[in-house]
Amino acid sequence: MKIDDYRLLVALADEETLRKAADTLYISQPAVSQRLKSIEQEWGTDIFIRTKKKLIVTTNGEIILQHARKMLKEEMNLKEMIQSSEGIVNGKLSIGVSSLIGHTILPRVLGHYVELYPEVKIQLQVGSSGRIMANRHDFHVSVIRGMKIMNLNNDVLLTDKHYFIYPKAKKKQLDTLPMIEFQADPVYLKEIELWYTEQFNQTYAPQIKTDQIATCKELLLSGVGVTVLPEIVIGDIDLEQFEVELLQVNQHQLVRETYISYENDVLALPQVKAFIELMKKEAAL
Repeated sequence: MKIDDYRLLVALADEETLRKAADTLYISQPAVSQRLKSIEQEWGTDIFIRTKKKLIVTTNGEIILQHARKMLKEEMNLKEMIQSSEGIVNGKLSIGVSSLIGHTILPRVLGHYVELYPEVKIQLQVGSSGRIMANRHDFHVSVIRGMKIMNLNNDVLLTDKHYFIYPKAKKKQLDTLPMIEFQADPVYLKEIELWYTEQFNQTYAPQIKTDQIATCKELLLSGVGVTVLPEIVIGDIDLEQFEVELLQVNQHQLVRETYISYENDVLALPQVKAFIELMKKEAAL
């Protein structure tokens, strides 16, 4: 198969319709349909099930798509290695970063990085760890919290302790104040639930839920309620107004790791290796 065929399959899988894939690739829809038919004939199996609403990847199609994504990534890495052999750090750096890291560590790292390597073209996606993990094939480097990515190097970037934070003036009302919860993985939230139930002897039922830790923190600072926050975001909290208590679950501190994940092969790309080193250096400060 040609590399353009792999690119077509990935576009179809990502866009889920012939029309959207055709728009993405700047070719006609009939041409996309014909090329897909030829590719499926070459493989001797259906890669997609066609429905009125969208394309659904078959079981064999999933295997073929994994191969297609791998081939595209290898081609990209090869091109960038050829460019780097000229002695200039350039090429592309694609990064997927969890929202919390995108809000805290990443801006400082990228600010320093673009000063050092202005020739590098950066592609960045910031979102939930689950979303970054789902799109991991699109990135040279992924930075996610609470989970590792299978078949990749997963270096611990930092380990956060967690704290229960509340207004000191409302200490006697803690069991009645609204609990503010930010979006996170179920295992992590379960640990907070266990702690809350043990601490207040009542059912954990957060009245306020946000999709971002930053929003959660601002609601806390505005006096809306109480919450649990990771160590990385509490450095500027006024300790005269707020109580900050180390959170323990079953007599153990609640901690959560942040991982920087990548394939060994990408370390051959100077722009990727430099970014990983900068991230680790910043996290160690």
